[in-house]
This record gives sequence, C-alpha cells and structure tokens, in this order.
Amino acid sequence: MAHKGEKDEIATTATALLRLAQLGRAFGVYLVVCGQRVGSDLGPGVTALRSQLSGRICHRVNDPETATMTLGDTDPAALDAARQIPASMPGTAIVVSDGGRWYRARSVYVTEEAAEAAATQHAQLAPTWADLLTGTDTVTVTDAELEALAREGEPT
Repeated sequence: MAHKGEKDEIATTATALLRLAQLGRAFGVYLVVCGQRVGSDLGPGVTALRSQLSGRICHRVNDPETATMTLGDTDPAALDAARQIPASMPGTAIVVSDGGRWYRARSVYVTEEAAEAAATQHAQLAPTWADLLTGTDTVTVTDAELEALAREGEPT
C-alpha cells in the first residue's frame, strides 16, 4: 500500500479476492491467481486466499520472504530451491502440488505471434454463447444463496 489511507481499500479488495476464490472452489472452478509480491500488504486475508488454492507456482525470487508468501508452509527445501533458480534460466519455477510435493519445472516460451496463430487456427472449436445456453436450463441464484455456498466452502 502506498499510504495508510488505502488500508480500507486493500482490506475490501483482499476480501473480494477471497470470496471469489471461495465461490470458485465451491463451484469446482480452478483458479489461477498471479501476483507480484502478494503478501502482507493484503493483510491477514492473504493466508486465507492462499489456503483456497490447491497448487502453487513460484518463479525465481530474491529473498526468502517472497518465496514464503507464495509457497506458504510447504517444504523448506522448496523455499530454498525457489531462491536458487539462476537468472540465466528464465521460465524455471518451483511447483507445489496439492499433496505438498514440490517439483522444479520449466515453462516453454511462446511468442505472441505463435499464440495468435494457434488461436486463429482453432477458433472454429470455440462455442458461441448462444450454443452454450441453448437447451440449457438456467437457474437464477440470489446473492444470499451465493454467500451460503461460499460459507460451505470456507475452511473450518
């Protein structure tokens, strides 16, 4: 946060992120949450948010605090491994599964042009909204019902 006056805004944002994660989890939606130095600036909500995420990925970090913010209470060797990834190996990360095991992984660089070409090549496979909604029974859900579902997914 830039100054103390933003504390309420940060708390509101952190709560909204947590609620989104809880609702997503309740509906079986997998979330990919990305951030840079996601940690204590979000307040106590960051720990609750992290607990809603099954797997975690941490790219090269410079300090133990950043690794801890991302990987949380996983194996201390994973924290050390995240700090030991050299700058000469971009795309390398420590990946922690929901079972607590960690792995060293390396992603493949895909250029923007290659991604656009793949999207264009396979665009005909994407359904339209009309196709998705045709023949489907829709149900209206109230805010109270969504909140009740989110509470069911909260850790106890």
